[in-house]
Amino acid sequence: MGIGRIESEVNLYCRKVLIQAKAKGLFPDWLRFLKGVVDSEDLPLNISRETMQDTSLMQKLNKVLTGRFLKFLDEQAEKDAAAYESFMRNTSAFSRKAW
Repeated sequence: MGIGRIESEVNLYCRKVLIQAKAKGLFPDWLRFLKGVVDSEDLPLNISRETMQDTSLMQKLNKVLTGRFLKFLDEQAEKDAAAYESFMRNTSAFSRKAW
């Protein structure tokens, strides 16, 4: 129903210039608990925010960033299983529909 729904707090930068605050489309909805910054050298500085939402570049960024984050989770699960289990318990409400 969307009540209490939080939004992703990942900001998109290009060469240390803010392109979009709380960028939508960088990660799937089930990773909306993430907070941070993505700084990409591949984005043109003269691109408008409106065109960023429709480009295939955003889809590519989504795919690459999601893959890297899932790989990071796999590595953390191997290094420290107890901390990983705690993390999964705290974030399971976000990813329940994705699995």
